Amino acid sequence: MTTEIPTPRYDFYQTPSELILAIYLKGYDKVKDDVKVDFETTSIKITLPPLPSGPSPETQSLTLSPLASVLAPGSSFRVLGTKLELKLQKGETVSWPTLLADPTKPPVASQAGPSSSSAAGASAVSDGASKSKSEEVAQKKKEKKNWDKFDVEEEENDASDPNAGGDAALQKFFSQLYGDADDDTRRAMIKSFTESGGTTLSTDWSNIGKETTPIRPPEGVEAKKY
Repeated sequence: MTTEIPTPRYDFYQTPSELILAIYLKGYDKVKDDVKVDFETTSIKITLPPLPSGPSPETQSLTLSPLASVLAPGSSFRVLGTKLELKLQKGETVSWPTLLADPTKPPVASQAGPSSSSAAGASAVSDGASKSKSEEVAQKKKEKKNWDKFDVEEEENDASDPNAGGDAALQKFFSQLYGDADDDTRRAMIKSFTESGGTTLSTDWSNIGKETTPIRPPEGVEAKKY
């Protein structure tokens, strides 16, 4: 018998091509060979075996509905002492303002421009998607988070990780930068990228920790508040 569990505490950071998700579940490194993760385009199913000293003798499962599409061939996972770390290969090069999809809103659209045969219709869809994304970013900025208590686990950086995917050069840079960083640097990276809607990535916790990181859109693009 399998029991579905609610979504545990999690954090994530991302590059244009992939998203690194940390789900905080302790003790599964002892049974890591029995932990299974099934990656599908619009869902991720995690199967967790019973822990030797756990409260439940039943197998547990967790199903996530990601904000945008995921490519299974480029995705992977590993089980650590205090968390599960998932590498999600993005189906499209877009920044995810949140991890999970909202069933009441349209899916995140590609950043590619509209075709000439349907410019007017595509423009309307693009405006709607931009408004939806801006609303999500604005809502996320309103949610206060105590970044000083952000839980960052020290991990050994493995530059030759066979599970690495996506744009090799960019992924290697971000993996090395994050993997070699201390706790404050990691907090700064995740806080700045999250609060700025993916427009800023800073490693300076002494400045980033003092205030909310503003959204800095590319030149010629206006950030609107709703």
